[in-house]
Amino acid sequence: MNEYLLNRPSCGAAMTAEEYAASVGSAPGGGTVCCCCSPAPPPCPPPVTEEGCCCKEAFRGALQLLCRPEISELLNFDAAAFLTDSYAAGAVLTAAVAAAGPADNLSAAPTGTFRRFSPCSLDLLEITASLNTLTGTATGLTAAEVNLCELTAVIIQLAAAEAEGDLTPEQVALRNLRRVSRSLSRQLTPCSSGCGGTACACPVSEDCCCAAGILSALAENNISRRVSLAAGPLLLGGVTLLGHVGNVLVLVNETDLRFYFVCVNHIQFIA
Repeated sequence: MNEYLLNRPSCGAAMTAEEYAASVGSAPGGGTVCCCCSPAPPPCPPPVTEEGCCCKEAFRGALQLLCRPEISELLNFDAAAFLTDSYAAGAVLTAAVAAAGPADNLSAAPTGTFRRFSPCSLDLLEITASLNTLTGTATGLTAAEVNLCELTAVIIQLAAAEAEGDLTPEQVALRNLRRVSRSLSRQLTPCSSGCGGTACACPVSEDCCCAAGILSALAENNISRRVSLAAGPLLLGGVTLLGHVGNVLVLVNETDLRFYFVCVNHIQFIA
């Protein structure tokens, strides 16, 4: 995938230093100001409060964490899937998960591409993915954009690894997965200030459907951090919860080497 696009999700074109300074101003004390359009890691997403049952803002905040170089260089953005309650882009789903987790109901590694956040709309992600029905039938369409308000889940595969010294490719992949997991966890609940400061709260809307109760059950009262759930068409068994941004859970599967971003409002069952 074109990492340039992903690491600069909010810019549609290059800008001069003068234009950049005019658009964001200067930091207190005369220092420079960073944004996702610079090589520096973006700050922790601001606290998210959703309206209604849409996880749009939370998805934007959670997926923007992938801009961080120590995360983006270890993920395969050409192996991604985008699920709604009606369709699966970049994946074919099965009816069940394996008896023993961690596991999901994808029949194979995802095949879609996560390109970037659309520079022309806050409501869309730009993707390239074959669109299938939930029964696995190909629609003949290739999805180019997905509506953030309709997303149930985004799935991204870890990048393939090569042997390093005495480590096998499998050992290197597991090490990389844990590196990404640790980096994500530091930005989730509680999230960091983005500048090495004190932790900040990540509140969610109490009035947003049943999000507060589900988050309490999965995140606050779950000592093992192991999660099994059904969210729309996605089934997860025994995966590990890393945290959440607003109403989007971030989970990892150490068997299939995948990360999941799941809208809490689409969770129907907890197993």
